[in-house]
Amino acid sequence: METRVRDHYHEQNLIKNIDAGLKSAGKNTETLHIKDLALVDQLHTGGVQATLGLVEKIAITPDFHILDAGCGLGGSSRLLAHTFGCRVSGIDLSPSFIETAQILTQRTGLFHKVKFQAGSILDMPWDNDTFFAVLCQHILMNIENKPAALKEIFRVLKPGGTLMLHEIVLGENTGLALPVPWADAADISFLASWETLAAWCSDIGFVLDEMTDATKTGCRYWQKVRAFAEKTVPGTRPLGPHLVFGENALSFPFTMSENFENNRIRLVEAFLKKP
Repeated sequence: METRVRDHYHEQNLIKNIDAGLKSAGKNTETLHIKDLALVDQLHTGGVQATLGLVEKIAITPDFHILDAGCGLGGSSRLLAHTFGCRVSGIDLSPSFIETAQILTQRTGLFHKVKFQAGSILDMPWDNDTFFAVLCQHILMNIENKPAALKEIFRVLKPGGTLMLHEIVLGENTGLALPVPWADAADISFLASWETLAAWCSDIGFVLDEMTDATKTGCRYWQKVRAFAEKTVPGTRPLGPHLVFGENALSFPFTMSENFENNRIRLVEAFLKKP
């Protein structure tokens, strides 16, 4: 199953596509600021503001070492390092995403703060009690064995460390409209309800500190994206998720807003502590 998920996140010529988009947008591809990449590397619901709104709720200092679990192209990893001066390690199942993340991080001058590793969250290469915090952002819906992933996250967190969840979870209704950013077919989408996810976390040993149902915010975000897409001629935007997901990305504004509006998915933000 991990092979199917990896294939979903494998776009041919990824860095070439991104470079072409950046050049069309008038950017110098060799010297980039993180904001230049936001339309490409911040593809989760809410984008940059959602990530900052989440992580600013804990007191991150430059001595922190944070894990970005399921880091994708490294956008949130770079954002954390740039904003807080902390060290970040990112892991992702897709080798092409990791290769691209490394190149973009070099070009933004953050390579001394951010390192990436291709691999599975189910079997991570770090020692016990390594990280002050773990960011888990729009990744669990691709993982069938969530308890195993959560156990690994618990293992690598320091005692007193925080798991920051920003996740799409199962709504009350079935019939997910596809494609969505994490799946082009139902066999790689593994949504669980928040209640089930919270119970797994508790069984593993996490203590829930705070949970916010951000579904309405997520729905408004995708409605705005849909409204913009309806006014935009396909192929006229140099930067966007189409550089990563190809033509499927043209459907995301419509399927995601439909899924939110019909209560097929919810968005949650949660902070869980390792005692």
